[in-house]
Amino acid sequence: MATAVATAAPISGYLGVPLEGLAQRTPLQFPLYLRTAVDTWILYRDVRAPLNEDHLGRLQAEGTTELWVRDQDRLAYFQRVEGAVDRILRDKHVPVERRVDVLHGVAVGVAETILGSRLDGDGVKRAQKVLVAASGLMLREGNGFQAIRRVLSASRSLATHSLMVSFMSMGLVRQVLGADPSVVLEAGLAGMLHDVGKVGHEQLDHDPEHTTRGHDQLHALGLSPAVCDAALYHHERFDGSGFPRGLVGEQIPELARVVGLVNTFDKVFSNQTPRVGVFDALRIVAQAYRGCFEDGLAQGFVKLFRS
Repeated sequence: MATAVATAAPISGYLGVPLEGLAQRTPLQFPLYLRTAVDTWILYRDVRAPLNEDHLGRLQAEGTTELWVRDQDRLAYFQRVEGAVDRILRDKHVPVERRVDVLHGVAVGVAETILGSRLDGDGVKRAQKVLVAASGLMLREGNGFQAIRRVLSASRSLATHSLMVSFMSMGLVRQVLGADPSVVLEAGLAGMLHDVGKVGHEQLDHDPEHTTRGHDQLHALGLSPAVCDAALYHHERFDGSGFPRGLVGEQIPELARVVGLVNTFDKVFSNQTPRVGVFDALRIVAQAYRGCFEDGLAQGFVKLFRS
């Protein structure tokens, strides 16, 4: 039962979270709250308290479908439920928007970790698990991608840029190439890791060699040729004006074309001063990069924002 410790704060100070994934053998690293009124929360479980399925079962029997964490505990919450993100996304008792909030928080944490130092096999596995869960949501639910698109915003770091490119690339290959789960997953991984060659070289304003470094690193880790090629060729352009090899048209591997288009859009969308909306960013890309991208991909990309 909840203890009689009341707290009042603006709703922006708390995050409502699904019950799925909270029950684990390890004690809590953050407190959990019940919301009892519009602006009132009571402590349900304190730090280091046990939390098992019986506790959550009693809450569900009483009609409680979510608990709350404080804003400052969001990172700890996302770390706790990372391993359960696929189960969370499959729980249709929870609104898809709430499930996607959890996906986004977990994915940002994973991206920040794996792109904060040299990538290794464990980091690749973490990224793959999150992207499998995301691709499953997109393929199972008609509005899954729209819900994911809603949480994406201007990139402020390499991690958030990589996540934006990852999720939008998944949506684009689903739109243009069909709904093959393996293709959607590969697109997500290519987007997440396309700039891995920049890690450790962030101080460089101009760094064309990041494409080669990224390719070699991903190849050494045993990533698929398509993912490696996306890192190497995502700055190639359909008209031959790109780098590192000046490839033309379909000489550029298909997944590299996808990642290259999304990468360019996010750079434009995130770096305009003053800020612009999505459709203004699309217009700028169409004008400034005329001929640089395959027509079918460009048309499919615009459709992602019209659905």
